[in-house]
Amino acid sequence: MTTDPPAQNLGTRIMTFTPSKEEFKDFSRYIAYMESQGAHRAGMAKVIPPKGWKPRRTYDDIDDLVIPAPIQQVVTGQSGLFTQYNIQKKPMTVHEFRRTSNLDKFCNPRYADFDELERKVWKNLTFNPPLYGADVSGTLFYQFIDVTEWNIGRLNTILDTVETESGIKIKGVNTPYLYFGMWKSAFAWHTEDMDLYSINYLHFGEPKSWYVVPPEHGKRLERLAKGFFPGNAQSCEAFLRHKMTLISPSILKKYGIPFEKVTQEAGQFIVTFPFGYHAGFNHGFNCAESTNFATQRWIDYGKQATLCSCRQDMVKISMDVFVRKFQPDRYKLWKAGKDNAPIDHSKPTPEATEFLKGDKTEPVKSPNTVKIKPEPKKERDTKLQTKSQSKASTRKTSNRRSPSKKEKNGVSTADIGPLEPIESEAAAPCSEEAGGSEEPQLGSSCSPAHKLFQRTLSPADVLHVHSYAKGDYGEGEPLPKEEKKSEGSDNEMEKNNRHVSKAVSGHRYYTHLILYFAPQEAPPVEEGGLEGESWAKPLAHLWQSRPPNLKKEREYNQRIGSKPPYCSICMLFHMYQQVICTTAHSQHHVDGPVMVAVGRMRTKPLIPEMCFTTTTEEDSECEEQPVTPHLEEDGTSLLISCSQCSVRVHTSCYGVDPASVSKEWKCARCKANAMTENCCLCSLRGGALQKANNNKWVHVLCAVAVLEARFVNITERSPVDLSGIPLQRFKLKCYYCKKRMKKASGCCVQCSHGRCPTAYHPTCAQAAGVLMQPDEWPFVVHVTCCRHKGPTQIERNKAAMHELTVGQKVICKHKNGRYYQCDVVQLSKETFYEVNFDDGSFSDNLFPEDIVSRDCAQLGPPPQGEVVQVRWTDGLVYGAKFVAAHAIHMYLVEFEDGSQLTAKRDDVYSLDEELPKRVKSRLSKASDMRFDGIFEEKEIIKESKRQRVINSRYRGDYIEPVIYRAIME
Repeated sequence: MTTDPPAQNLGTRIMTFTPSKEEFKDFSRYIAYMESQGAHRAGMAKVIPPKGWKPRRTYDDIDDLVIPAPIQQVVTGQSGLFTQYNIQKKPMTVHEFRRTSNLDKFCNPRYADFDELERKVWKNLTFNPPLYGADVSGTLFYQFIDVTEWNIGRLNTILDTVETESGIKIKGVNTPYLYFGMWKSAFAWHTEDMDLYSINYLHFGEPKSWYVVPPEHGKRLERLAKGFFPGNAQSCEAFLRHKMTLISPSILKKYGIPFEKVTQEAGQFIVTFPFGYHAGFNHGFNCAESTNFATQRWIDYGKQATLCSCRQDMVKISMDVFVRKFQPDRYKLWKAGKDNAPIDHSKPTPEATEFLKGDKTEPVKSPNTVKIKPEPKKERDTKLQTKSQSKASTRKTSNRRSPSKKEKNGVSTADIGPLEPIESEAAAPCSEEAGGSEEPQLGSSCSPAHKLFQRTLSPADVLHVHSYAKGDYGEGEPLPKEEKKSEGSDNEMEKNNRHVSKAVSGHRYYTHLILYFAPQEAPPVEEGGLEGESWAKPLAHLWQSRPPNLKKEREYNQRIGSKPPYCSICMLFHMYQQVICTTAHSQHHVDGPVMVAVGRMRTKPLIPEMCFTTTTEEDSECEEQPVTPHLEEDGTSLLISCSQCSVRVHTSCYGVDPASVSKEWKCARCKANAMTENCCLCSLRGGALQKANNNKWVHVLCAVAVLEARFVNITERSPVDLSGIPLQRFKLKCYYCKKRMKKASGCCVQCSHGRCPTAYHPTCAQAAGVLMQPDEWPFVVHVTCCRHKGPTQIERNKAAMHELTVGQKVICKHKNGRYYQCDVVQLSKETFYEVNFDDGSFSDNLFPEDIVSRDCAQLGPPPQGEVVQVRWTDGLVYGAKFVAAHAIHMYLVEFEDGSQLTAKRDDVYSLDEELPKRVKSRLSKASDMRFDGIFEEKEIIKESKRQRVINSRYRGDYIEPVIYRAIME
């Protein structure tokens, strides 16, 4: 056979290789040949072994093999975006696992072709959680017969340098793992540890389907995931390494993320390449074996790999030995932290030189029995076509937060005002000047009309369960709050929980909206009633109840544009950004502005792309939606200023192509000469506006904050469709400006904590410093009112915490929840164990007897890293890895009522110590109050303020946004 070189336009398609017996003998050399053919550009390749090659004579003798920690995969989410949780189950044998997978409950369904099977997988992902026998240490390759070629246990690549030179074995990385799958068991989007290569051999059973994003587009997938899961991204930069995020191919297609898919049959290899994001699922019961390996090309990936810092068991390999051995000329530079050259994903590994000509692009006549062919399509167990599933057009960029186009020479942006730290809008004088002017758009380009994009989700797609905490805001005005109602549910309210997303089958939903207004008198109109507050002083001339003042509006825009975040739209989340950057334990930092060209500046937008768009599966089936956030590769976006009103925005936030911007650029309102138009969703002027679909204008900031508002053309962030906003939301009264307005105006958002009814206009909330932050998809903005924000906890000075002595008077928490003085009666030391559970969680206060797999009382603590079995408080046993043993000083204290309890030093306060506010508020004096109130009980009750409760006739009446009615069937 002769080599069939791939066509030029197939550069990122998954290739299939069929080596001869001779070519199959040298694993590393054949991987180099595959890269010489460009296989690495797709991020994945399939290899079909020579006819007659078998790694094992029979698999009939593995039924008694034990799967020590099978996991149940519980998936939550909807509309193509899911989170996968792994719940460890008790050990089972392969025979038991096979028998379980063949039960009617778990067996695969009938299907005509792969497309039908794929639809069934993603449609039923959240139902009937499957089991997955993952990460079983061991190999099924015969060790005592002549299986040297492609033996996953002995690949002998440069990764084995770790074991050879350091003696370290990393399970599943340089040792093999077995994986036993059943129908619908899946592996989430991830790259390999340290961005290594991986090889997977399917020993027997049903096929396994794979998805892969080419390495050159990996960063785009990361940005997409961060946009849809901002909370996870905030907690861990490399949260995709947790292997919990599932994104359906329809979502990737919608957002223009190029990807490929392929089906692996029994007896075939799949090779993944560095930084190739991949995911997949099993068609039924099967067994695969996998491990990692490396070539010299991987070393640059390993040096730059983004690692997870929130889990202690994540794999980290020291690159020192690899750089010193294979890149000695760059070793000193790398040790100095200066070897940060960008990686060329298209360049093959240096070992491929023998297969390349001088230009290193055209393959030589290499092993001529290798055939590269596309996957044929067939019925039933269908091989996936190698045809690309997503094509990016020249007009449409292919990611929600894709890099912006190269700026042309002569394109200028906003003059840069003074870069000063922001404190609050109230602190900035009105006369402060900043920001320059821009030219109008040159050749403004209009993308085709888009199908109306659902941020107000259509019914049959999303279930969102809210839990609520009772209570009203201290102001005493009970305002409505959103609530989801579904048939057959009790509308029970839980406290202190934002919301949990999950998919549910068979629910129906109400289509009416109900609003709760308790009887109240209209508040008096106090003109100018807010000017006394510091935050409102700079806004004195911007209230819509006053005559327009374009000069003051321009000054306000200049002032906002001169301070971080420099964008009037990003101001929505600026308070949240300040909070996370000033938190004592925060590891986040704000990247400074990037200066480009003459007077141009780029910064990272604070608003994730998710806030501009929310999808449903129904939308996902429609035509690809172009999303062009105009971001650079480093995540920054160009800042531009309107030449007329001086409003400053990111091109990504306002939907402007940087190539169309000139010095005379104007915002949409100024371009339309609609200078007297105001935002119809709030009561303030200034800021960046876009036209609504009802011939009115809205702040982009307000459109992002109001859940039911949606951008029809996501690319251009306009027009804004307001038809989905329930009329009752317009009747809410803003907590800050309700006394200024004679009647309710605009549209308010409400506090996201429980049933808190506090409502704000988005611009009022932003100006007053109300904490607003990105919420988890499909919600957009999480609002925290002043009541729920709570006081900042004073950190205890650990150095000043003196040791306590027996007989000393201290303050401690009683079992009734209040704090009292008590006496220290005994000192002791207790040992607590710290472990990392298999699902990624951890505990640092286990008792030695909680570990059931070892007699710790006799043998002491396990060695660090040892796998242990832990009995949890629910009585179940979970797998974990031992981390450390901690000896903690414990204090036995006795209260005046004779009760005793044992507490740690952190829970005990000395009498001369400054008490936190939460302790002061619950501090009681038991001895003085023991007999108080026995005879005055009635008078006390009479004098005390009656607790406000919700009138029963209004108890169930709240705003019910459309999103709560959109329940997945």
